[in-house]
Amino acid sequence: MWIKTLGICLIITGFGMWGLWGAQRIDNRVKQLKNLRIAIGFLEKEVTYMQTPLSQAMSRTGHFCDRNVAVLFRECASYLGKKSGITGNEAWEKGLKKLIEESELKKIDLELLKTVGPQLGLSDRLEQQKFFALIQEELKLQEKAALNEAEAGKKLWSYGGFIIGAVIVILLL
Repeated sequence: MWIKTLGICLIITGFGMWGLWGAQRIDNRVKQLKNLRIAIGFLEKEVTYMQTPLSQAMSRTGHFCDRNVAVLFRECASYLGKKSGITGNEAWEKGLKKLIEESELKKIDLELLKTVGPQLGLSDRLEQQKFFALIQEELKLQEKAALNEAEAGKKLWSYGGFIIGAVIVILLL
């Protein structure tokens, strides 16, 4: 009897934790989009107002921003700092590859971020400023859409995990 009760508790708890983990992943995407928007705003200030070289601006942004998006900027800074003739676009793409491994961002978010690379360091200060403002606005829209998805998705994942666990227990009995 104890073993059966323990098994029931483990099944429901396991699926419940799986559901809570899924809900946390949805929440993480919203946070990462917000942190990316803030970090790109910081990068904009470094590039346009402070006129910091791109490798240093990336490095400072990597130290300023939240750790879950810092990998993008730190990776870019490391490639740009090597003096190997790598362009801003190439460094950005390498940073994005690293970010993909460690983030909860969706394909649509990454497609937006890929548009940043070709613009890095190729135009004058005003054009850079306009582009950074546009990207920040697009990220804000993505963030709002992710927040709306998260509202429904978190409940679905949270409750769904426990419900699936309960259904499996019922089917096994």
